[in-house]
Amino acid sequence: MDPIYVGILTIVLVLILITLGIPISFSLGLSGLLGILIMREGNIVFKFMISLPYSTISSWALVIIPLFMLMGHLAYHAGITDDAYEMGYKWLGRIHGGLAMATTFASAMFAATSGSSVAVAAAMSKIAIPQMRKYGYNTGFAVGCVAVSGTLGILIPPSGVLVVYGILTEQSIGKLLIAGMVPGIMSAIVFMLGCYVLARFFKMGGPKPPPIKWKEKILALKLGIGVLLLFGTVMGGIYSGIFTSIEAAGFGVTVALVMLLIRSKSRLTGFSDSMKTTSKSSCMVLTVFIGAAVFSLNLTMTGIPQEIATFLVNLDMPSKLKIAMILIPYIPLGMFLDPISMMVLTLPLIYPVVQALGFSGIWFGILVTKMIEISLITPPVGLNIYVVKAALPDVSIGEILKGCGPFLFMDFINLAILFAFPEISLFLQFMMG
Repeated sequence: MDPIYVGILTIVLVLILITLGIPISFSLGLSGLLGILIMREGNIVFKFMISLPYSTISSWALVIIPLFMLMGHLAYHAGITDDAYEMGYKWLGRIHGGLAMATTFASAMFAATSGSSVAVAAAMSKIAIPQMRKYGYNTGFAVGCVAVSGTLGILIPPSGVLVVYGILTEQSIGKLLIAGMVPGIMSAIVFMLGCYVLARFFKMGGPKPPPIKWKEKILALKLGIGVLLLFGTVMGGIYSGIFTSIEAAGFGVTVALVMLLIRSKSRLTGFSDSMKTTSKSSCMVLTVFIGAAVFSLNLTMTGIPQEIATFLVNLDMPSKLKIAMILIPYIPLGMFLDPISMMVLTLPLIYPVVQALGFSGIWFGILVTKMIEISLITPPVGLNIYVVKAALPDVSIGEILKGCGPFLFMDFINLAILFAFPEISLFLQFMMG
């Protein structure tokens, strides 16, 4: 059978298996294995498959994934989320939409220690939404703010999504993390301005909380020390060249563990929960990587990525429009797949096109991350929507989706700016050299 037809067959098979509810790792692995068996002799394939799983996950670069996960969980149990929200509340609470702005601010702060959108959304659902409802905020506005602010966790470093992207595309993880800083901060600022507009002109915010004295505001600044220490250790070490990204992740875990031991009353419980959650999440990610390795080998043997690259490169249209065409499918894919699954399924096909067109892989990584951010708040598998729903059973999915609508518009504004001006994503990593 023609290799191209084999490739098309395996891609269709992956989509069918995913639709049937088969885990993405097994869908990729089984489809890829079938394609390879069709094109190669069985004995050769099985000998190769004996070593492929180990060679895939024994990569030193993959160590960073469980380390950043563990750092985020330890930081959460150390109380960093509560401190970040309290500081944001003290400084922003009296502004129109101040509690929503404080929620966005706290989400950005916690994102700088966790690298996970789900973790940020889950934490802020417990802390911020009850406060906003208490002060009369529109429920849809409150839940939409938390769901969307949680997406900052995959852009503001240390971002797990950027780490996975770097591994899949062989881009510098350190440069990707640095590149996410300015777009992440920009996104947070746009969300905060949007909160003000929605509360001030559309009356979605409740009455202002009681006045807060300047002395309390000044004293509240110390609540940000934990985040600044952890973020400064990791990103400062990477940016200055003191640490590699893996060394920075390991040092970050040490700092987070010390903070947990010093600050938390339930040290053993917090440490145990962090280890268990990290172990489960890491196993899931590594299993996906094994399936993706089999499927990527299959695609490489079929020659489909090269055919797609040749076709798009030869199209008579501006190169940036071609990049936009590549990004658009992430919206429907995000309605059915989680972030990691989307990347392992699409990057082997589309990244060769980006390389052939001569665009920066770092810039494209930021755009892909923004598209994944958007997918986290789109039905039917918008993960952040269901995280918020789990924390608030009395709020309907429809109400959460309606609340996300204005923020989704803001995210498209962020995406358009980053698409039009690549320098926003690249200038910090250029300064790194």
